[in-house]
Amino acid sequence: MKLREIAHLLEGDLKGDPNAEVQGISSPQRSRKGTIVFCRDKKEIEEAIKGNPTALVTSIETEYHSYIRVKDVRYALALFLDKFFPERHPSGISPRSVIGENVTIGREVYVGDFTYIGNNVTLGDGVKVYPLSYIGDNTVVGEDTIIFSGVHIYPNTVIGKKVRIHSGVVIGADGFGYCIGKEEIKKLNHIGNVIIEDEVEIGANTTVDRALIDSTLVKRGTKIDNLVMVAHNCQVGEENIIVGQSGLAGSVKTGKRVTLAGQCAVGDHIEIGDFVTVVARGAVSKNLESGKIYGGGIPAMEWNKWKRIYAMIMKLPEIFGKK
Repeated sequence: MKLREIAHLLEGDLKGDPNAEVQGISSPQRSRKGTIVFCRDKKEIEEAIKGNPTALVTSIETEYHSYIRVKDVRYALALFLDKFFPERHPSGISPRSVIGENVTIGREVYVGDFTYIGNNVTLGDGVKVYPLSYIGDNTVVGEDTIIFSGVHIYPNTVIGKKVRIHSGVVIGADGFGYCIGKEEIKKLNHIGNVIIEDEVEIGANTTVDRALIDSTLVKRGTKIDNLVMVAHNCQVGEENIIVGQSGLAGSVKTGKRVTLAGQCAVGDHIEIGDFVTVVARGAVSKNLESGKIYGGGIPAMEWNKWKRIYAMIMKLPEIFGKK
């Protein structure tokens, strides 16, 4: 591909030879001749030019002989990868899969080996279900959704278009709901379901539990990392980012563009407003107002220093005259 073609795709300002050939892409840390390198800052530019690549993509001025200047390097990288390294998926129904009764299957659908598709399931055009996955009865899967290997989707789930569900995900398992009596712990039979809207991505080994009576909902465009817990009756808003090892207790409601960084914990029945960010290891125990950044988790520090701080904390009641 020629450099001018890449510049046109990225809508960037090209400095250098427009006819220079680009044979691939490399990282700033391992740049090499013949490739293009996407650099987010001066440090990455300094690293990249050591390998003498054909060109750089950056948002800042540089003296390198050939580069494309763009507004957003990360977004430009996404455009480049989509264009020149598109995903490819198979089509066809494996004879080693199990297909239930009254199943509707669209065009260009793939169902892999040892996959189980229950009764009354609908798979839209372009759906890909990789081997060893389970899709329960009465489930609807929208167009161009990809379900990678080893996914378990309980009955009555509704999944939108262009959803990506990675290996090990469980959607629609029982919510963790019980009635604690004097003589026994009585299980509440969860009869609701899960609804996943369009363009959601769910990372490996994440779980989304079904609602008690209504629906657990993940709205359009939300991206959920690996190893995340979304409990029963949650209502996750549009275009949320939920990072790995975070957990949402039952009936949490989040607004638009909420970000929960790694290992965040949100208590049950909490409401989080639009455009909220909770920093890593943040514990949310009350409702959060829109448009603010929240946090307070103590970062790792030298152990002896922490012990001195902790000793001071334990003396606070004495200092303020309280036992």
